[in-house]
Amino acid sequence: MGTLRSTLNVNRPAMSDTPQRHDYPHLQPILTRWQDSDLNGHIAGATVYSYFDTTIQAFLQLQGDLDPQEGEVVGFVVSSAADFFALPAFPDTLEVGLRVARLAGSSVEYQLGLFRVGETQPCAVGKVVQVFVERASGRPVPLPPGLQAALQSLQG
Repeated sequence: MGTLRSTLNVNRPAMSDTPQRHDYPHLQPILTRWQDSDLNGHIAGATVYSYFDTTIQAFLQLQGDLDPQEGEVVGFVVSSAADFFALPAFPDTLEVGLRVARLAGSSVEYQLGLFRVGETQPCAVGKVVQVFVERASGRPVPLPPGLQAALQSLQG
């Protein structure tokens, strides 16, 4: 039986080239639910994206003082991608690692890794680019100082 990577027959970096748990300065716990599973009993790919989004939004609200409902500045995802290496399933307990690869004006590029608790190799890795805009005008704006400082703490 081949690995998931060989089964999917994809041209991706070797697992040794992917970020490991220790490469992420922030880890967000994720409790899987039965409804997160696809028809094959694995966590659905779309659900992995929701785990990534949950991790980013929780960090922004708790550490960056961002208010997505009433704040003057709001972030929009403009790009995302993910590579999958293993298939987590309910009732796995997972963690999403978060780091910032690039801060530039009004945009942030996040890198994320999905891990089973206690494992160093990711089940999936992802990238999300977010642009922050003024809610009233919809125009890109520089990051507020508190948010900028919180995001800088995720750069490595």
